[in-house]
Amino acid sequence: MSATVVMKRIAESSPRFRARITAAFYLLTIIMGGLVLSFQGRFAFWFDLIASACYVAVTALFYDLSKPTNRSLMDRGGLRRHALKHGEARPAQAEQRR
Repeated sequence: MSATVVMKRIAESSPRFRARITAAFYLLTIIMGGLVLSFQGRFAFWFDLIASACYVAVTALFYDLSKPTNRSLMDRGGLRRHALKHGEARPAQAEQRR
């Protein structure tokens, strides 16, 4: 099975399945990090490499899981609006005080 076929099947899978895969990679990252602290030399290097690769996979999977988030839901939470409002309000407030 080629990598493109595997990626296509993962993309078509349910969010719950992708979340479980993400959790497995996250757990593997934690385990490898513990092994890095336990070993020295070449073993630590290889465990660190595996942990880094797993963390890249976790990051990509978290990004993929959060893509379907509704932007209006984020707006309702006020996070975006709050950041924009306070980022632009500070200079204006400083000018009014003078």
